[in-house]
Amino acid sequence: MMSDNTASQDSFADAQRFLQDCLTSPTLASDYQSQGQTAQSSGDPQSLVTFLQKQGYDTTPTEIVQAQEQQKDYQLAYWIGTYGTTSVKKSDGTFVLGPPLVVVSNTSVLINNVAIANFSFTKKTLTWTNDGNDTSGSITFGEVPAVTTDANPSSGYTGKLFSGTLTQTDACAPGSGALTYSGQIGPIVSFPLENWSGNYGSASLKQPDGTYVIGPALIVQDGTTVILDQTPIKNATYCPIGNKLSWGLDSNTTAGSVSFSKITTPTASGYVGPTFFGTLQTNQSGPALQYSGTLSTPKKLSDWIGVYGQTTITNADKTYAAGPPISAISDTQVTLSGVNLTGINFDANTNVLTWPFSGNSAGGSITFTRITTPTSTGYVGNSFYGTIQQTSDGASLSFSGILGNPYSGGGGYQETTLQKVFTIAGYVMTVLGAIQFIYIGFKIASWAWTKITASRAAAEDADPGLADGVPQAEADPGPAIDPDNPPPENTTTDTTTETQAEPVTTTDTTTDVTTEVTTEVTTETTTEVTTETTTEVTTEVTTEVVEVVEAVVIADDELEKNDNNNPFSDEKDPDKI
Repeated sequence: MMSDNTASQDSFADAQRFLQDCLTSPTLASDYQSQGQTAQSSGDPQSLVTFLQKQGYDTTPTEIVQAQEQQKDYQLAYWIGTYGTTSVKKSDGTFVLGPPLVVVSNTSVLINNVAIANFSFTKKTLTWTNDGNDTSGSITFGEVPAVTTDANPSSGYTGKLFSGTLTQTDACAPGSGALTYSGQIGPIVSFPLENWSGNYGSASLKQPDGTYVIGPALIVQDGTTVILDQTPIKNATYCPIGNKLSWGLDSNTTAGSVSFSKITTPTASGYVGPTFFGTLQTNQSGPALQYSGTLSTPKKLSDWIGVYGQTTITNADKTYAAGPPISAISDTQVTLSGVNLTGINFDANTNVLTWPFSGNSAGGSITFTRITTPTSTGYVGNSFYGTIQQTSDGASLSFSGILGNPYSGGGGYQETTLQKVFTIAGYVMTVLGAIQFIYIGFKIASWAWTKITASRAAAEDADPGLADGVPQAEADPGPAIDPDNPPPENTTTDTTTETQAEPVTTTDTTTDVTTEVTTEVTTETTTEVTTETTTEVTTEVTTEVVEVVEAVVIADDELEKNDNNNPFSDEKDPDKI
């Protein structure tokens, strides 16, 4: 006969096995969700245990949630996602946009697009040093509950977030020493220069008398080559924190400082896409003039200049794979995986670029187009779609891509794959947490079921039929649970309340931008570009600097609140792991 401890160990083992099976086969989670709804309507929470036993799992919903806690503590893969909405608190107390953090898997994490080397992860905390890295840091992950029994929940952010410290050693570090670093799942707002590549031929300069003239075209060819008015800029520096490009008169006939951002809401002229705003000094003694621009209206291949490094190939079996990067360099030069393509042909009427397999590593036909409705990751701007033939006798496969350099470190990751894993895992975890409420006697509010349904719909979009699920490596629930010291049970029904960013940060940023934009609109006398850029500064800078900083300050506050109110907090229950 087994001892109680042995039986308990087996029960936890089954809970961990159920968690893993739900992640790899999400249809199991959807069946569990259906049983949970039945248990709630019938008032029979014990039927959940019966369901689990019939499926071959001798465990309970509470132990399944404890298995989730074990996974959170010891499996970095639980926190997979793109934490693009981030901030760093400078030593003077102000906030600036922070570098994005991307958790790809248990063994791969990127910060500011570069793989972190030699990191460690335990008890929800990711730590790395400057050994092999340009940064060092320590951050702790947490989450705002996606489902509670509250009938009138906060309408704010729910999901994964982190808070901790970051030390940067590069030229654009916002201060010295370890600074507060926090963020949440969301679109990336700080990018490498390649992501801003393009021909910004629609530009304007504001003269000292307040009038506007056409400005010189700014071409970002790749991460190292920037051309102003057909002349390469020398010794330019770029800081992805704030997306700021600067150059001086020491090596050039001009000096400038511009920051890139995105227009996501159509301007009066309908423009949506990347833009820049800053200053340009055109001679040694002249003043620094306001300088802004947007991408040219495409008329030739060079108007599609850029590094299309984030590409996807759709295989015959409908699975996705990272494709080779394409770089449009001029009207006559295009590279595939860094090698010049021969025999290219571009139709300016249709924006179709073709090249033969003969003489190249692959043949293809792609159509350049501009995305004007933000994608799920917030992308707007130039892109392409079409086909690629990778072998002489192979079929042409669907091929698409957007601007941005291929992710660094071991070949990087494919955003579509990461988002799929994140979406599936999010749905499964939400279901498991929600059903446990029913088991311990709470009624799930109707809005929560709506949220679960929406989460399932998103999962179905990412994985039709919920057939593929999360890869086995990312579904591992972690080490065996010690029955004498198991993870705590989640019985909280609190919904945390968002806090706003520091008033000084919000007020200062808004005032500065609003005053500047008002002047531009009032004195505008010339170009469409002025209107477009003005709109951009009003909507995008206010959004990205004020709202993003607010969001990541919220993330920092939410972690602290969750520690105070959450039974998972080590401070609240120091005897629990």
